[in-house]
Amino acid sequence: MRKKEEARAKKAAAQSSTNHRTTWTTAHAWLGRVSRDVAILSCSLLLCLDVAVAQAGQLDTTFGTGGIFITHDAQAFDAAAEAIALQTDGRIVVGGEIGSLAGVLRLNINGTLDSTFGTGGMVNVNVPSGLGGGVQVIGVAIQTDGKIVAGISTVNSDGAKAFLLARLEANGALDSSFGGTGLVTTLPFGRQLSPTVLALQPDGKILLAGDGAMARYDTSGQLDATFGTSGIAVLSVRPVTAIALQSNGQILIAGGGPARDSFPPAPIFQTVSIAGLISRYNSNGSIDTTFGAAGQAASVAAASAIAVQSNGKIVVAGSIIAKLAAPPTGSSAGFGLVRYNANGSIDTTFGTRGVAITVFSGAPVTEPLALALQSNGDILAGGVAGQMPANASSSAPAPGSFALARYLNTGQLDTTFGSGGRVTTAFGGNTASISALAVQSNGNIVAVGNSDTNVQGNFVNNIAVARYLGQ
Repeated sequence: MRKKEEARAKKAAAQSSTNHRTTWTTAHAWLGRVSRDVAILSCSLLLCLDVAVAQAGQLDTTFGTGGIFITHDAQAFDAAAEAIALQTDGRIVVGGEIGSLAGVLRLNINGTLDSTFGTGGMVNVNVPSGLGGGVQVIGVAIQTDGKIVAGISTVNSDGAKAFLLARLEANGALDSSFGGTGLVTTLPFGRQLSPTVLALQPDGKILLAGDGAMARYDTSGQLDATFGTSGIAVLSVRPVTAIALQSNGQILIAGGGPARDSFPPAPIFQTVSIAGLISRYNSNGSIDTTFGAAGQAASVAAASAIAVQSNGKIVVAGSIIAKLAAPPTGSSAGFGLVRYNANGSIDTTFGTRGVAITVFSGAPVTEPLALALQSNGDILAGGVAGQMPANASSSAPAPGSFALARYLNTGQLDTTFGSGGRVTTAFGGNTASISALAVQSNGNIVAVGNSDTNVQGNFVNNIAVARYLGQ
């Protein structure tokens, strides 16, 4: 009898232990599910918060200081930027003027100066004696081997004029295998002319154009005898303001925008160009008479920048007069984009009968100076949005801001970008303008330009680089 009772007691204890374990397991599983659901909800809330905070067009605060790199006033020299190129490793190459000399600087992907390039991230290219000071890099491009090609203008030189082309090693030193010294000097047709634009062809050949002439060089720095006459072609467009390459090797040249006889190109605050011209040249330098009318197409917008879309259509940007119906009424200079079909005719499916006009609130004078295309077909235009000078005789620059707009492939503003498709970035009361744009592999947008700063009554020009979120 006692053994039966002991057996029942053991069985009851075992059942109780099993029930306890089952209850604990069930409770533990329930708590695990609750914890998982809470974690998922928390992640979802954080994701929503990130989406709400990070909007396309906002400054990328991981770059530079609050999204901006700017040369320092304490450096006590003027610095101006005109061109940008992106390396495959994400580093950013900027060309322009540093201390009245042709200059190139390189930034790390986080917007700091790359100390492995030149001296503290900057390089000056010394030009031959007799060409004087006031020379500028007007174009930069990265070769497939990582070397940097720089086109140099003498348009503001106090000496003789010439086409100058330099090639830098990855560390910023002149590449002596290029032209023998790393620097090539050309007098097109024996005349003192100065270039304003540069382009690197897919085959490695280099185009340098301006002042009614276009020269093409091979990869060693020699003039390409298969192009034009002994490597130089005559241009019908003046002043040359932009260049773009088509996939079939043809070359597009834009002109009629703000003449690049000052550096950087001064924003138009008193007068506005309202017409531009685009010419197309064959790969041998001859004009393509199948384009537009005898090789040329007119534009209602001053042609300051040009880009070719993947479908072969051509986008031109420039300042355009816009009539304002709502207060303040009157005329305003706006961003004007015109799109052409591959044959040079106006693409009437773009914007309104081929033209898209954008004005910026509070900025009666705006001007686009740069174009870039995103991989999804969106179009970026950058330049300046500003005011008229308070006193036309004053030497002080009128206030202006970086201005950026994004358009859908249809020519309509992309309302997911910035405020209604527009973004402005002010640099205090300074005049600031975008000179060039580039799109990184992750879709972020890099804008390079200039900002005038008042330092104890003297206006110092600084290079400014801003990075914006692309999505």
